[in-house]
Amino acid sequence: MPLPTRIGRLKVPVLCFVVSKASVKDGDVEKAVTEAIAGGVNMVQLRDHETPAGELLALARRLKTLMRGKAMLMVNDRVDIAVAAELDGVQLPEDGIPTRVARNLVGRYAVVGRSVHSVDSAQAASREGAEMVIAGTIYKSPSKPDQKPAGPNLLKEITKDTSLPVVAIGGITAEKVDEVIKAGAYGVAVISAIAGADDRKAAAEALATALKEAWANKAEALNTKSA
Repeated sequence: MPLPTRIGRLKVPVLCFVVSKASVKDGDVEKAVTEAIAGGVNMVQLRDHETPAGELLALARRLKTLMRGKAMLMVNDRVDIAVAAELDGVQLPEDGIPTRVARNLVGRYAVVGRSVHSVDSAQAASREGAEMVIAGTIYKSPSKPDQKPAGPNLLKEITKDTSLPVVAIGGITAEKVDEVIKAGAYGVAVISAIAGADDRKAAAEALATALKEAWANKAEALNTKSA
C-alpha cells in the first residue's frame, strides 16, 4: 500500500523552507523563495520577528502572488498577517496563542500548525486541533547553536502517541533526511540548508530528491512488513 500524498490540506512528504530577510544572504526573500520552489520546496514558512508589520504584510502578499499554485505559504506566529494576506496558514510557536484562538481568527480553511520541542507539547497540540507539528531541534543547528539537539528519537516518541503529521526541523541536510523519515517524520523543514547555500535551487533539489527516495523506501519497507 503506497504512503499518502496528502493529509488534509498538506501535501506530503513536506519540504518546508523557513525564511526571513535575516536568513538570506542578500536579503532578497522573493528570489530565495523562487529558487527554493524551483528546486522542489512545497511549503514556505515566513518567519520574521524583526521586520515591521506593514513591511511584512507587503512581503507576504508578494510571496503569495509568486507562489500561487506552486507551494503553501505559512507565516510564523503572526496570525494578523495570515488573516490580512489570506495565507494558507499559520505556524504557532510552542508558547504562542492557543490553537483554538488562532483557528477562530484564521477561519476553517487555513492550516494551523504548532512548533513543539517535546512529546507533551505535541500531544497538547493534537488535543487543541493543530493540523501538523514541526518538531525539533533534531540535530545541531546553525540557526540555534546553543540548543541541545533532541535527536530522531523525539520523532519516534511523538509519532507513537499522535497521528498528527510531524515535520522535523533543526540541522536537517539531504544526508539526514532518510533517518528522520524512518523515525516517523512526514517531511522536513530547513533554514540554512537552503538559505545559506551558494546555489539555493540545487540545495532544494538535493533535499527534494532525498525526501522522495526516503518516502519510497519507507513505503517499500511497510509493504514488505505487511506481505
